[in-house]
Amino acid sequence: MNIIQFNGELVVETNELGRMYCQTPHEITRAFFQNKGRFQEGEHYYLLDDRFDDFEVFKYENLDNECINHQEIYLWTEQGLYEHALLLNGKLAWHAYCQFIYFVFNKSDEVKKAIQVLQKAEFILTKERIFTFLAKELFQ
Repeated sequence: MNIIQFNGELVVETNELGRMYCQTPHEITRAFFQNKGRFQEGEHYYLLDDRFDDFEVFKYENLDNECINHQEIYLWTEQGLYEHALLLNGKLAWHAYCQFIYFVFNKSDEVKKAIQVLQKAEFILTKERIFTFLAKELFQ
């Protein structure tokens, strides 16, 4: 996992986010642009381009070779990862998000509690989908 330190935060690039959530970078980008109103620059992501001092140096020092030629780079914060997990709303996305939090914050008690809350939320969402499916099947 390629976690980057930027602006005092730990962030991941779109390709890495896609790998985490088993999505292509195109799918991540499409979901972002379709739901752009849910994201705020500086809170959920950072957009880097040639306006950023040392943009080229940053790319070579921090990104995979596949990103080196990109004209702009989205760096996703913890809040951005959370929003993408909400958008994808799948068990795998929530599991990846929990693993990221666990990995980054190194097993503190506060994080363990947060992971338990997220796992309960994942269970409730799964249960809700099952009930919705059953209701549709039974009452159609």
